[in-house]
Amino acid sequence: MLDFFQFRALTFDCYGTMIDWESGIVGALRPIIAAHHAHLSDAALLDLYSELEAAAQQPPFHNYREVLQSVVRGIGQRLGFTPSDSEQRSLPDSIANWMPFPDTVAALPQLKTRFRLYAISNIDELLAATAPKLEVV
Repeated sequence: MLDFFQFRALTFDCYGTMIDWESGIVGALRPIIAAHHAHLSDAALLDLYSELEAAAQQPPFHNYREVLQSVVRGIGQRLGFTPSDSEQRSLPDSIANWMPFPDTVAALPQLKTRFRLYAISNIDELLAATAPKLEVV
């Protein structure tokens, strides 16, 4: 049995664990796809996103804003359109609006009474827009 009293801090991967990144991604990409009269189910869109994100994260290093803009360009290429500059920026810009899962904000203050809490992510400077939504991290 794990003895939680031996720990002083907890770390959480921010996106997917505390923040509903799938809804955020779909919410940001759906208007772009619709504007270009393309069609893709949410599941297929998330699969395509995952494939393109993994490819965009290959060396050489790119910050996460650039990775996400590359994903938007890749989606356009796959679906037969060229996204505008503002459409390319819309996915990384949308991160500031991604919301925590419903139980996250309620659970974190309880955990904070016992542990130091740290959100971690590979999303670099874009994490700063999310941290206030978590209220305690």
